[in-house]
Amino acid sequence: MKKFLEYFLVLAVTAFVVGSILGALLDRPVFMSYVSSKSMTPTLNKGDLFFINPFSRSADVGDVIVFNLRGSWTVHRVVAIVEDGYITKGDNNVATDQQEGRANPVSKDKIAGRLITIGNSPLKIPQLGTYIQKEISGRNKMFLAAAMIIIGALAFTGEPKHKRKRPKFIKIKFKTLYILTSAFLLIMLSVSIFASWQVFPMEYAVTSAGGQREGWVLPGSMFEREITIKNGNFYPMTYYLEPQSRRISSISETHFELGPQEEETVKVTISAPEETSLFTDKVRVNAYIPLLPESIIGSLYKVNPVLPVFAILFETSAFLGVLYFISGIGNEDVLKIRNKRSSLLRQIKMEVFGR
Repeated sequence: MKKFLEYFLVLAVTAFVVGSILGALLDRPVFMSYVSSKSMTPTLNKGDLFFINPFSRSADVGDVIVFNLRGSWTVHRVVAIVEDGYITKGDNNVATDQQEGRANPVSKDKIAGRLITIGNSPLKIPQLGTYIQKEISGRNKMFLAAAMIIIGALAFTGEPKHKRKRPKFIKIKFKTLYILTSAFLLIMLSVSIFASWQVFPMEYAVTSAGGQREGWVLPGSMFEREITIKNGNFYPMTYYLEPQSRRISSISETHFELGPQEEETVKVTISAPEETSLFTDKVRVNAYIPLLPESIIGSLYKVNPVLPVFAILFETSAFLGVLYFISGIGNEDVLKIRNKRSSLLRQIKMEVFGR
């Protein structure tokens, strides 16, 4: 029973981490997200991290759901159910999201999930979302996730019931070391690419008092916003920009290359709608290591942003495979590690699980 619980915990942690990574890459909350406004105060405060049940796409009046509202992921409460979907409202808002036709009722296909609650209170970690957003970079999030999976897998690996006599040394062959190094290189390559992907949100209010405050614009007006993209890597990256809203009429540059630590400021022109409300438009930025000709990366990107990543990984794998056969690497032992009776991993397992 104890063994079953251990493996169940490993699978749960792995599913949680992988789901969260996919959510970050697809710009869609999967198992958790955080609050970016005060619309749900005091139930959820700005910066709170909350947990989502992604398998629950239906709700009753009073449930808090995560859904796509005019291109932005929003967490609000269901206050009514109509034929076309759900009427929603933030606990701290005066009007519903659908009042005066500002938005359609929320249909099930726009719901990412329902908040996990304990009693009538949402399961949340106060202000952790603010820390994750400001203090942990995208790359570090990926490394942290990978470390959680690896540590979990190592920590929960069981010892065989019938132990054989241990050899004095653990021998690592050249071939094994090469394969492990190659796998690590491919993982780091994909992490480096995915961690460079970003989505830049641009929030503004359409109001008849446009221009009187920063972020206020007149109905039907055209205005510009600037976004700055920086390559924080020590190697060049190729960037592709794509608008995520029809209200974005143009982007000054949609494709460019940045060297290490270089940055580029891009102007985004937005056409404000005639209706008065709060809006958020987004620009998606995908980055790739230029290991393939620009024409190939560009052609694959037009089909799907993930395809250039697979092409780069395939090219790198092919190169490593050719190098493996050319080098004539064999089964020679290149590393010997003394097999101590009590390893660090075993000590950790004794402390955690008492065995």
